[in-house]
Amino acid sequence: MRLGIFGGAFNPVHNAHVIIAILSMEYLDLDKLVIVPTFDPPHRDPGELAPFDLRYGWLREVFEGMEGIEISDYEKVKGGKSYSIETVEHFSRVYNVKPFFLIGEDSAVSFDRWYRYEDLMEMANFAVYPRFKESRFDEIKKRFPGFILMDLPLIEISSTTVRERIRSGKSVRGMVPSVIEEEVSSYFRRAEG
Repeated sequence: MRLGIFGGAFNPVHNAHVIIAILSMEYLDLDKLVIVPTFDPPHRDPGELAPFDLRYGWLREVFEGMEGIEISDYEKVKGGKSYSIETVEHFSRVYNVKPFFLIGEDSAVSFDRWYRYEDLMEMANFAVYPRFKESRFDEIKKRFPGFILMDLPLIEISSTTVRERIRSGKSVRGMVPSVIEEEVSSYFRRAEG
């Protein structure tokens, strides 16, 4: 069993997330990819995020019917702060495997600020997807030799960009999956207004 964990705020989920999920499954030859939206992230005010149930619902709609992909509400069910190490411990126990943990290159650069990051490195295989035009993976690899860089295209869409475009009245067509585009635009227009 080859298991991947893809965590994040998904505020909102966008097409780069979808592409990364699909390409990572192929690249790492995963049997299952569990997508875990964060409930109460330690590094940001949860008030900055759309409500958990909304983000979770968007993910379920977007990934519905995609073989091998599961959306998990584990971090909400667990409650409290959402630490990656607890999520990895949980899924390692459930599936009895050392999972692959997907992480963006931007997050990998500051990985040593994560809660119990050294323990976390022992518990998961870290697979990094590109986020910078000028790769910083050499720097990451020096500090975290076990990390692998996935040879995936750089997709320059971020949740921040999506929210900013909605706030300024611009279209997010092609950036956000069409099945949730109207709901996402409507929510962030109201939230930012």
